[in-house]
Amino acid sequence: MHDKKWLIRLGLIFLSIILVVLSIEIGLRFTSFKHLLEGVHFLKNYYRADREKGYDISPNVKKIRTSVDRHVEYDIWSNELCCFDKAYHGEKEVILLVGDSFTHAFAPFEDKWGTRIEKLLEYRVLKCGVTGYGTKQELLKAKEIIAKIKHKPQLIIVGYFWNDLQDDNNFPNLTVVDDLLVPADRYMNPKTGKLELDQIEGKFSFWEKFTPRYPLRLRELIWYYLRRYSISANLISGALTTISPPQDTTADKFLVFRKPYLPELWKKHEENLAAFKQLATENQARLLTVIIPTDTQVYPFLSRRPGQDLERPNRVLDQVLRAEGIDHIDLLPLFRRYADQTPRPALSSEKDLYWRHNVHWSIRGEHLAGLLVARYILEKNLVQVTERERKLKGIDEKLRSFHLP
Repeated sequence: MHDKKWLIRLGLIFLSIILVVLSIEIGLRFTSFKHLLEGVHFLKNYYRADREKGYDISPNVKKIRTSVDRHVEYDIWSNELCCFDKAYHGEKEVILLVGDSFTHAFAPFEDKWGTRIEKLLEYRVLKCGVTGYGTKQELLKAKEIIAKIKHKPQLIIVGYFWNDLQDDNNFPNLTVVDDLLVPADRYMNPKTGKLELDQIEGKFSFWEKFTPRYPLRLRELIWYYLRRYSISANLISGALTTISPPQDTTADKFLVFRKPYLPELWKKHEENLAAFKQLATENQARLLTVIIPTDTQVYPFLSRRPGQDLERPNRVLDQVLRAEGIDHIDLLPLFRRYADQTPRPALSSEKDLYWRHNVHWSIRGEHLAGLLVARYILEKNLVQVTERERKLKGIDEKLRSFHLP
């Protein structure tokens, strides 16, 4: 009898915990934290597995509502070229823009720097960045787009971010299994280095996902569902990251720029950069690499290691690109001119150039990047546009008025 009462009490305690958790979850859905469930990594049916690149955006995806920085909602979709862009209508003169997440997402389409360049130049930009891509994947993506479109691009722009070298080293870094982005290494043939997707491209029922036939690990599946459907799980994950952050994320990103460092890794990376130049040459196009700074580089007070040489990677990459004869614009010194350098605990998503709760550009940062890159294109005559002087003057006026809010 005593054991029975103890079991009843234990059951009531367990039931109470479940009710409390459910109540918290329901309550959180009426707060700004509900947007934690709508990150771009959880976009259902947005990405697909790809044998060459590991993964890519699926074609002709209808609008999906997503969000960034816990409160900014926007629609994300894809066109027939597998790009987050409007439909391609066979325009004769185009700029092809590729890159990673800074080029692809994390801001409304009308505010993305590629969209702003298109508007400022009045010149069609094919906006084909993909979140998580490295330089090798961006190169393959560029080749595919050029093969699909009717006319060759006049200019190829590569949005370069500091994890591109690591992504090249891990190429292909991710693939898609049953609509989930997962590490690609376990699905690769070690002899050929190619993805073996035949066994994982099928659709699986809810119950099949808990059988040995399912190609994902159970803990991955559980963690996915928690992150996708539980605000509490996302908050706990964020809190743990805050309490016990990495040693120094910025230092980790920049370690590979302390040459000499893994010569073979650098060699392959430089070969990918040089291949972009070859691609541009083969298509009679100009090439421009846009060096995208981290939030810590632009706002040094965010660094957990005061005195760190935050400009070193830019100098290293500048030498590499110069050696390859690749035209490039470094946004770090330019962004710093428009950044409020006053030390403070956190950035403002409305006033600063990066989101407060996300490492990507805020809307202001996207707009500034669009202005700076568009101006560089006009200044260097990288494409022939009508009324060039008028457009340059308009951009300069916007930059003069781009003061601290």
